[in-house]
Amino acid sequence: MSAATAIPIPEDLFEQVSQQANHAGMSPQDWAAKVLAERVRIERQTEEFFRLRAAGASDKSLGQLLDKAPDRPPDPADEFEP
Repeated sequence: MSAATAIPIPEDLFEQVSQQANHAGMSPQDWAAKVLAERVRIERQTEEFFRLRAAGASDKSLGQLLDKAPDRPPDPADEFEP
């Protein structure tokens, strides 16, 4: 199902979209829809990746990692000044 929806964009951006669409042999509307769909797909994949990574994390594993860090003062550039 397709819905006609107007999304206002700056004129200079529309000009760039039109150029890209023309280069791809598509209408600006079709090109923009394709680009938006790809961006939504990437956002969903990224969210899922981090959700799965977070589900496998534990405080214990962080503690084990920090236990392996050397016990020394921070480098001068890494110091935190409140």
